[in-house]
Amino acid sequence: MASSFANLKQIREKLLGYQRLEAVARLAHISADRMRAIEDEGSAPSVYEIEELARVYGIDPDILADEPIRLAPGDGVEILTLREEFRDVGDGVRARIVAAANAARDLTWLRRKIGGTDLRAKFLEERPRLRPAQKGEQPHRQGTRLAADLRSQLTLGTAPVPSVRDLVTVSFPSMTLLYADLTEEGPAGISFVDPIRGPVIVLNLAGKNKNAAVRRFSLAHELCHLLADWQGSEPLAVVSGYFTESRLAMEQRANAFAVRFLCPPSRFVRIAKRLPKADAVREVAAFGLPYSAVRLYLKNETGRLLPPTPPSEWTTASTDARWIEPERPLGIDGFPIDVVPPERRTAVAEAAARAYSGRLISRDRFADLLGVTPAAPVEQVLDFVGLDRPIERSSAT
Repeated sequence: MASSFANLKQIREKLLGYQRLEAVARLAHISADRMRAIEDEGSAPSVYEIEELARVYGIDPDILADEPIRLAPGDGVEILTLREEFRDVGDGVRARIVAAANAARDLTWLRRKIGGTDLRAKFLEERPRLRPAQKGEQPHRQGTRLAADLRSQLTLGTAPVPSVRDLVTVSFPSMTLLYADLTEEGPAGISFVDPIRGPVIVLNLAGKNKNAAVRRFSLAHELCHLLADWQGSEPLAVVSGYFTESRLAMEQRANAFAVRFLCPPSRFVRIAKRLPKADAVREVAAFGLPYSAVRLYLKNETGRLLPPTPPSEWTTASTDARWIEPERPLGIDGFPIDVVPPERRTAVAEAAARAYSGRLISRDRFADLLGVTPAAPVEQVLDFVGLDRPIERSSAT
């Protein structure tokens, strides 16, 4: 059953957690006085104001225009806003997370527009059947077992994964990988699966994810959420931090999964016994593992505590050029319009370009989906993705 909120003020305070009206007013380009008039004095918002608030809140404007405001069934935005990691970040980071969720929502709409199918159903078909958790099994042991199971089903052997980016996109084609600037203080990644947004993984381009080894770990972490935490019926929305001592079993499981997925159990067990000796450091770092992640994993599983500062051998190996190109975010660099947000430069831009090229959407709508004004040279995006410009209909004679 869809959740219901009495008015816009409840949406702001109870759903999104914005306690300061001024913060939303600034993000929505509405004056604080006007926001007070809408929320407290019963003044009806204009179409423009509803659209701006819908963008900030991550809710369809048609839904936001009615009172009471009833979220669409299965909308993962409510689960997202309940996450402690979402509630704990500042207004600016929270707005970036919602912007990424909006991009995922628009992508689903676009795919339906150009004749796509429900990717959730396809993802259910293509994802491997991993063994469920045993009663009383600790989260980090669950993650270890899931990683071994997945490596076996994907026949990865014991070698390092050359590119987690390519493995995920090739092995799970119904899953979409987006990138966003969630700021230095923002989360490492976000995962969504619901009728409106998924399945989608969003990786932060800022923060520790600037390091290619950390970025491949973050992607493996998010993959665990989609494979192990989505049950197929209820929506999923997860906000993930960087190697945190989370109380959430799902975060502990995903961290352990990422460590053991990148470095197979048969190799990791033997190497870990010799840490922090230099030869063992070089060997495990060669799998493209961040030091902080291994340190946290060993603390949870064995109680061993490695030194807080990584050895020089680890720093050298984890910044090795072998990871930079294989884990590079595709479609971000070289995008022809600089002001297009990164979360809209890849899959969203391609789907919107296909819809515009096929005359399924207007030029203004194309610009809106790219996050720019109609004055922007949006035709350059068609050239960038290799599509023809829409053919104008000839006028009747």
